[in-house]
Amino acid sequence: MKKISHVVLTIMVFFLSCSTGRNSYVNSDITIDELKYHVQFLASDSLRGRASGSEGNNIAAKYVADEFQSYGLLPKGDEGSYYQAFEVVAEVKAGEKNILSTGGQTFESGKDFQPLVFSMDAAVEGQVVSMGYGIATEDYNDYKGVDVVGKIALVMRGSPEADNPHSKFYHESATRRKAAVAAEKGAVGLLVYSATEEDDELIPLNYDNTSSNYGIPVFSIRRNIALQLLGMNLEKLAGYQNRLNAKSPFSFVTPSSVKMQSQVEFVRKKTNNVIGYLQGADDNLKNEIIVVGAHFDHLGMGGGTSLYRGEPAVHNGADDNASGTAAILEIAQKLASAKTQLKRSVVVIGFSGEEMGLLGSKNFVEHPTVDLKSVAAMFNFDMVGRLRDKKLIINGIGTSPGFRNLVSSMIDTSQIEPVLKDDGNGPSDYAEFYRKDIPVIAFFTNTHEDYHKPTDDADKINYEGEVAIATLGYRLITALAADTARPAFTRVQSTESRGGMGFKVSLGIIPNYADDADGLKVDGVNPGGAGNKAGLQKGDIITKLGDRVIKNVYDYTYALGELKAGDKVDIMIKRNGQEMKLQAVMQKSKRMN
Repeated sequence: MKKISHVVLTIMVFFLSCSTGRNSYVNSDITIDELKYHVQFLASDSLRGRASGSEGNNIAAKYVADEFQSYGLLPKGDEGSYYQAFEVVAEVKAGEKNILSTGGQTFESGKDFQPLVFSMDAAVEGQVVSMGYGIATEDYNDYKGVDVVGKIALVMRGSPEADNPHSKFYHESATRRKAAVAAEKGAVGLLVYSATEEDDELIPLNYDNTSSNYGIPVFSIRRNIALQLLGMNLEKLAGYQNRLNAKSPFSFVTPSSVKMQSQVEFVRKKTNNVIGYLQGADDNLKNEIIVVGAHFDHLGMGGGTSLYRGEPAVHNGADDNASGTAAILEIAQKLASAKTQLKRSVVVIGFSGEEMGLLGSKNFVEHPTVDLKSVAAMFNFDMVGRLRDKKLIINGIGTSPGFRNLVSSMIDTSQIEPVLKDDGNGPSDYAEFYRKDIPVIAFFTNTHEDYHKPTDDADKINYEGEVAIATLGYRLITALAADTARPAFTRVQSTESRGGMGFKVSLGIIPNYADDADGLKVDGVNPGGAGNKAGLQKGDIITKLGDRVIKNVYDYTYALGELKAGDKVDIMIKRNGQEMKLQAVMQKSKRMN
């Protein structure tokens, strides 16, 4: 007999304990009870945060597929199933060949030091050079006058303005940025430590949505190892940090040499989108499709984009995005009960991989299981469980000329006060459809203090508010499904930032946040933007912006942070395998995100 895992057993118990109560209120209406049931199941501790590729994520996918089947939705995934499979990096772990030693002393991997996700698999040896915070800007340069070529750089975490949330060193303080600078200066390895006791923890080895590295091994090390390499005690280290914080860089060659060998393993696993289909009743319009989507994955036990800094804990993701998944399930059920009234067909999709960079929606639009040209519009539900003060953000209103009037005409203002936004580009799955010239409408009740933390639990959902949102969504979907005129597509001026970067300048492009190309792939170019005027095209891969080598979206954001409006910047790109050089004049951002 095969062993049943603890997770599966717990889920079975959950089903048995809830099934009787659920069956007593299952109907085609959008109800608080059913929304609550869906959210409580998906956001239960048993699913362990539904990280893409995990067992809990697979159980969530089966739950969505079973619901689709029970409503009468037809399978529209791979090979006649409800599932569309794709691979994700489900785990990053340190290999067995990680070594750090000095003076005949060998340290323990995972306890004394740890490779970081952007550490290159390599073995190096060299003199250690203390490079302060490892920052190199016009105003503050730890590398000025110090040769690190062929040596191993030792840097503090943070910056001279660690307590300033608006610090000009915001981008430079990122460890990935420090690795890029060290490599640019010729260092063969990088060691990173905290000078303060409260932060003397190893940086977690978490996947950050790109597998790119900077050609050098990078280790997080404990403070006691740094003291040994520096030849300092705690008092001298505090004095050293105070000098740096006074913005007086002081770098020096230490008496120590180290040997480093790094090995980072990326574990790939299969995950699935879940796709159901309702065929329209009109002989002509049934060939056009309305897509309704929400992602059901979340952050698992933390890491990645989690804002929680404690020990690993279940990130239940009740609002993000069990709430959106519950909404599309209730909408799908109601649509199925009224399918004879639908002229256009409807495809309902539960996306996986959203938290890893919109991977599920990207996989669908690149490998659609329906004719993508037949998609008339896409509705997205992401974080719709925390309606406060009746404020509902609705994105994509400008992506079709009639959307503003349609939405305004259908809102019950006693329940919802809409905040209408034109942009079709944003940090959720609707952006991938917008990039394929498909009109989008996306619902969002905004972030909150529990966002990407273990405290995003089911008991904090405003279920009454979610009923109002799902009902509005249903009314809009049925209106578009019945309208004989197909929504026209309009491209809206967009910004490339996805969440709090606050850049002063814009290149006017839509970056691909998930592609593993050695550079930054351009997913779209805004008309009239700096990139458009420079000749950038969709599909180009930016490899250098100004003086900065671009290997990923992080390098791109660091480069933007160094520029100002009016700067003339050379851009190196790859287009169809050929290298090209363009020049852009940077423009002021129209919106500070």
